[in-house]
Amino acid sequence: YYVVEDYAAKVRGLAATTPDGRPLAVEKTTANHWTVQTDGAREVRLTYSVFCHERTVTTNWVDTDYGVFNGAPTFITLAETGRRPHEVRMDMPPSWPVVMTGLDQAPGGAANTFRAPDYETLVDSPIVAGPLTVRRFEVAGRPHFVVSVGDTDGWDGDRAASDLRRFVEENRRFWGELPYRKYVFLLLFRPGGGGLEHKNSNLSTVVARPRPRPDGAPAPADAPWPSLGLQAHEYVHLFNVKRLRPVELGPFDFETAPTTGSLWMAEGVTSYYSGLLLTRAGLQTPETYLVSLSSLIGGLQTSPGRRLQSVEQSSLEVWTNSLSGVNAGPGTVSYYNKGQVLGLLLDARIRRATGGRRSLDDAMRLAYRRYSGERGFSPGQLRQTFETVAGVSLADWFRSAVSSTDELDYTELLDWFGLRFVSGTGPAGAWTLERRPDQTTAQRARFDAWITGR
Repeated sequence: YYVVEDYAAKVRGLAATTPDGRPLAVEKTTANHWTVQTDGAREVRLTYSVFCHERTVTTNWVDTDYGVFNGAPTFITLAETGRRPHEVRMDMPPSWPVVMTGLDQAPGGAANTFRAPDYETLVDSPIVAGPLTVRRFEVAGRPHFVVSVGDTDGWDGDRAASDLRRFVEENRRFWGELPYRKYVFLLLFRPGGGGLEHKNSNLSTVVARPRPRPDGAPAPADAPWPSLGLQAHEYVHLFNVKRLRPVELGPFDFETAPTTGSLWMAEGVTSYYSGLLLTRAGLQTPETYLVSLSSLIGGLQTSPGRRLQSVEQSSLEVWTNSLSGVNAGPGTVSYYNKGQVLGLLLDARIRRATGGRRSLDDAMRLAYRRYSGERGFSPGQLRQTFETVAGVSLADWFRSAVSSTDELDYTELLDWFGLRFVSGTGPAGAWTLERRPDQTTAQRARFDAWITGR
C-alpha cells in the first residue's frame, strides 16, 4: 500500500496468561513489540482488542451489519525469522452467517477455521464476515467467488460475475495459467473507494450504480459497472506484483519500508494491461479504450511534475511524496499515470523493432517465467529481459523515459498503429487519440493485432 500505518497503536487491553489462567508479565518494549516473561511456560495465551472502525482497505471495520478484518492490523505474532503455519478461528454471531477469505480451510473441516502457511500469507489474506452474498464461477477448474456486502441496491451482481469471468479467462489466455487454487473478489459497497491486491484475493470499496452522464442524464441501462476497471487492476496485480515483482517487494522485512524505483512497472504497467485486457475480453470497445488512453496522456502532458521528477524518482520517494502514489503534488509525477503511458510506448517500440513479430506481451510473459518465483527482478534484469524480446538495446529508452524528465516521444506509437492526436474536449484536450482517417492496411492490421492480442 506504500503507506506506513501504526497498527500497534490501536491495540488495547493486551494481556498474557498460561493455559491455566496464571497471569504473565508483559512489557511494550518498542512501538510494535511486546515482551512476555514466560516464567518457563511452554505455551502462552495472548488476549487483546483492536480498533475496528476505519473504512479503508488496509484497516478493520466492524458494525452491526458486517465485519472486515485485515491481517496486519489484527494478528500479533512472534517476532521471528522462520516460517510456520498460523491458524485462525472466527467465532461469529448468528447475524453473520458467512465468512469469506482467500485463506485455505484448516485441516479437520471445522467451520470458519483457516490456516496460513506463514505470517506473510496470513496478513495478505483479508477476511470479511456477515450476511454476505456469494456468487461463484469456475475458470480452468478453479473456483472464483464474487462476495458482496453493504449497499448493493442497483448492482447487477450476476452481470458483474459474468464480466469478471470473461476477464479471468482473458488473463488465463494471456499469462498461460491461473497460479492459485481459488480466487476471491471481496466487494464492500460503502462510502469511500480504493482497492488492494492480495495473492489470491482483493479487497475493494466499490460503488453499485453507474454514474450519471455529464449532462445530468441517467447512465444508459447497459453502462458498464463503474468498478469493473478497479477489479481488473487488482486482478492483474496477482500476476504483476504479487508474483512478478521488483526484488524489493517481497519477501518482506516488516520492520523496514521497502524502497524500489520500479513502481512504474508494478503499478503503471499493471494499469496498462488491465485496460488492454478488458478490451481484448470484449468488456469495452477499442474506441472506449482510446478515450481512456487519451485522458491518461492528456493528464500526463499537462502535469508540470513530469518535467520536475522522473518516474523512477517518484517511485523511490513514494513514502514521502504522495498518498500511495495516487495524490501526487504539483512537483511530482504519478508512476500510475506515466507508468501506464510507458507501457503503451514500450509495447509499440518492441512491436516496431521486431516487425510486429513480438510485443510487450511476450516480454511480460518471459519476465513472469523468469522472476515470478521466490526472488523478484532488479531494474537491470527487467531491461535485459525486455531487450531479449525486442532484439535491440533499450538502454537509451529506459534512461530517457524512466530515469529522466525528458519529454516522451509518441512518434513511434502513432506511426506504427496509424493513430494521431487531435484537439478534443475534456481532460485529454489536444492529446485526444484517434485512428487516422488515412490509416493504411498495414497500420490497421497492427492496430487490430494490438487490440485483440491475436
